[in-house]
Amino acid sequence: MALFKPESSGNGGVNYYGICDIAILGFEDKSSQFDWADIYLDVTVKQKGSDYTKSIRINGSFEREANGSIKGGSVLNRLYHFFDIVGVKAGVNAAGGWETEDGTEIENIAEYLSKNHSVGHDTPIKEFPFVAYVYKEKPKQPGGKVFTRVHHKINVNSPAGKKKLEDDMNWMRNKGFLKEAPLSAPAGSGITREDIEDVFGSDAMSNM
Repeated sequence: MALFKPESSGNGGVNYYGICDIAILGFEDKSSQFDWADIYLDVTVKQKGSDYTKSIRINGSFEREANGSIKGGSVLNRLYHFFDIVGVKAGVNAAGGWETEDGTEIENIAEYLSKNHSVGHDTPIKEFPFVAYVYKEKPKQPGGKVFTRVHHKINVNSPAGKKKLEDDMNWMRNKGFLKEAPLSAPAGSGITREDIEDVFGSDAMSNM
């Protein structure tokens, strides 16, 4: 009996959802646009096989002591996980300012990250050194619009990195932190062609 193989979707076998290969094109600091955001980094990425760029958003506020110094905040965990994977040797100090690990002040964090940790928007992409989880986010209200998201928790593009990311997403899904909509768009879901082609809406990504 002959082997059964599904017909090709015409995209060369590239997955547009799930664990996907990405490259970082640049960074933008949008924290000044939102009163609630001590950190709001918008990371532009290129997904292998897609004609469109996408965004990873790392945003949130700090927990502070009475004197104003930082004492925590879940956004720091997300930030430093991302920085560790990308190889960024920088972060925030107790006053909330950006600096390198040797204490050198960073005046413009987006410029610093784009210069040192991205390939740039105009460079032909030859390698995709990271993997990210691309999914459709379940709307907060029934019947709301469904958006394509790229989760902030990325990993290196290797068999071990992909396995770790898969395990992380399964854990978040089981804990209810990952709110996914079905990939098949039901009638009246509000999904447009742009959503199918992985173009983002303008609303901010949730903290998880």
